[in-house]
Amino acid sequence: MTQTRYISGQSGVFKSIFRGFIIAAMAIGGFFMLIASATFAFFVIAGLVVLGLIAFSFFWLKAKITGKPFGPKAQFEQARKDMEAQFSSYREAAGGPVIDATQTPDGWSVEE
Repeated sequence: MTQTRYISGQSGVFKSIFRGFIIAAMAIGGFFMLIASATFAFFVIAGLVVLGLIAFSFFWLKAKITGKPFGPKAQFEQARKDMEAQFSSYREAAGGPVIDATQTPDGWSVEE
């Protein structure tokens, strides 16, 4: 019968010191990889924020130059004011608010 022996490399103190150096080097390398990936993620997020600010400032400045409202709330308020002005102009053209309207054989009779 044949006896199998495994070669385990260095033995004793040198093996544990070498293993400690390898583990320390891997930990330092992992730390630097973490820092590099965090730096990359930071610059990606910072770039997105800068692009967002540029887009916001462009549309804000465009709204200020053209005099049009910026944003959905401002646009709604402007549309509401326009509708109120249009409604009041119709009221003034009709001679006041309509109180009652009845249909007669000759047409509609309106009381103001």
